[in-house]
Amino acid sequence: MGIMDKMRNLLPERFRKKKDPATGLKENRTKEKENIKTSFAVYCNGHHDTKDGKLCPKCTALLTTVLLKFGRCKYGITKPLCDHCDEMCFGDTQNKTFMEIMDGSRKGMLVRHPMMTVRHKITGIGVEYAKQKQNDAAEQKEEGRLKAKAAKARKRKARRNPK
Repeated sequence: MGIMDKMRNLLPERFRKKKDPATGLKENRTKEKENIKTSFAVYCNGHHDTKDGKLCPKCTALLTTVLLKFGRCKYGITKPLCDHCDEMCFGDTQNKTFMEIMDGSRKGMLVRHPMMTVRHKITGIGVEYAKQKQNDAAEQKEEGRLKAKAAKARKRKARRNPK
């Protein structure tokens, strides 16, 4: 970190250059891939007696499928975390195995890669918060639409039956 970077950090937020939100989303995808690969390595090393982060053939095949489908996700760069996604990209059996591996590697990930695990958990909380906000906004929009429809119906009724 050079002197200019330190000086930039001293400036108030409003004078700093704004970051492009799309770059953060693109970084999330690479971090998610990294988390998946590491989780598979931790799980396979603990359950299939492999060593040094290498995977057994079964886990390698599933990881290849997961990463291939991950790249083709319909959400694109706005993709949520796989365990918070509404639609899984894999088939039922692969999805079940994937979730077993991710759940089975949770303790090992916390011990071997605590920062990665904490970041993933915080990102997951952010995803759930964003989903909740999105659902709240959709509900409010629907309520507003229904109120407007009811008001229109009252006006129409008042025009038909003047007193």
